Amino acid sequence: MYDRVVSGRAWAEFCDALKAAGDLVQERATCDLDRIEGYRYLSRLARGGLYSSIETGDVRFPLLTAMPDQVKIGSDNPDSLYMSGNIDGRLNYRISGHRGTVHYLSFTAFTGNYGAGRDRLGQAGFLHGSDLIVDDDGRFEIFVGPERRGDNWLQTSPEPSLIAVRQFFLDRDNETPVSVRIECLDSYDLPPPLSAESFGRALESAGAFVAGCSAVFSGWVDDLGANARNALTTEAGPMQGAWGDPNQIFRHGTYDLADGEALLIEFTPPECFYWNFQVDNRWMESLDYRRLPITVNKHTARYEPDGSVRIVVAASDPGFGNWMSTDGHRFGAIGLRWNQAVTDVEPEVRVISV
Repeated sequence: MYDRVVSGRAWAEFCDALKAAGDLVQERATCDLDRIEGYRYLSRLARGGLYSSIETGDVRFPLLTAMPDQVKIGSDNPDSLYMSGNIDGRLNYRISGHRGTVHYLSFTAFTGNYGAGRDRLGQAGFLHGSDLIVDDDGRFEIFVGPERRGDNWLQTSPEPSLIAVRQFFLDRDNETPVSVRIECLDSYDLPPPLSAESFGRALESAGAFVAGCSAVFSGWVDDLGANARNALTTEAGPMQGAWGDPNQIFRHGTYDLADGEALLIEFTPPECFYWNFQVDNRWMESLDYRRLPITVNKHTARYEPDGSVRIVVAASDPGFGNWMSTDGHRFGAIGLRWNQAVTDVEPEVRVISV
């Protein structure tokens, strides 16, 4: 590894991984907008992969940090604040902080990563926010490791692991996110200077992350386009079993609309803690929720007098229901989550003229 790093071969191989991902954009894009957004997608993945692998990759001195701004992976929830940190599943850690008031909170210990292959992905431990024991001031401690310890415990397995913190807001302006820090409880000396081996492994991991994410999720959209075009299905995708949230029923599908067409989605939400609907692009990134109506949830939805919901995915506002903009896209992915639902509800989905 030393020779590969100092000679520049490791860096060249990382660049080759990015180039190969660029070839995939050309292969799977269906229009110029897909290609433009595809290259932006790769730039976002590279930013996220390098940050996670290099800047926060030391499992002896871990950090729980939010995803870099606008890094979007696998139908990312616009209502969410995702945080993560790298750990060694054989070691012991402590997460401490304040619960805040965010509507939904969970902690998950995952194994593997998007570039590791599906058979190496999994969940070692899960802690739901409602099971989190907090003091009168809302503060908590979670012990993370292979053996049970303390009132709040997140189990790990020996494989390299990642801690993910999911937060979903119903009303982001009036809810406070969780504040957390993580520390390794097993003693270590101060970190040595950057080694060729650690940097080389980090570059490999970042390249695999870009290649894995772009291939997996664009392939998933291909499958949905073939099997759930202008529809929503609960058929498990390539990552749902391994990296999904066990509290959620997540319906995925695609929209494929000609000029003057819209996708009408109608349902009466089940009794559930949270639900949301969103519109994604061809790369399974949520569209620009900062400036466009591309998502709606249990709190923000406009309901019909009978308690049902009508969602209209269209290029422009049709004047009824909950309009979700396609932002110039003819084709892309859609997603509907039920969180902690008493039962599943199958929505009625059909193409209409507007």
